[in-house]
Amino acid sequence: MKDVAFNLPKHDHSVIVKDFFDPGKDLEAWQLGWSLQCKLEAKTCVSRKIFEFYIENMARNMIFYYVDDGRFYGIHAEVCPTPFFYFDALPSTNCIYDQLGNRDTHDYEDDKVLFWVDYDKEIWDVVEIAGKRLEEVLQRSYIVNIS
Repeated sequence: MKDVAFNLPKHDHSVIVKDFFDPGKDLEAWQLGWSLQCKLEAKTCVSRKIFEFYIENMARNMIFYYVDDGRFYGIHAEVCPTPFFYFDALPSTNCIYDQLGNRDTHDYEDDKVLFWVDYDKEIWDVVEIAGKRLEEVLQRSYIVNIS
């Protein structure tokens, strides 16, 4: 069967972070923001609606890497109030992705919590990093997992 061409934009292979996953395996521009799978599952391309689908409606947890400050962040949406926190880098790692290790959103430390949000529906409006709203932050982030 002949390949079917969808009207999808071409991948932008510009290197955002060199050797992010492993030596020679870079983080590229097309990998930032919501994945095609997330958009399909949420049935929307609107960032706020995708976030609402996973975090607010399904109470899924999320870890992402924000390229502008080089830090991993997490949202532990299974509890209320909901913590929004960052991970410290693990020492002696081969690549940036390895800094996360096996940690997940249950592994946050209280002194790393940036925001305690009373209701899931407020996360989108409350969370900011360096004066940037969550929507802009997620556009410049590699979403590691939603679990």
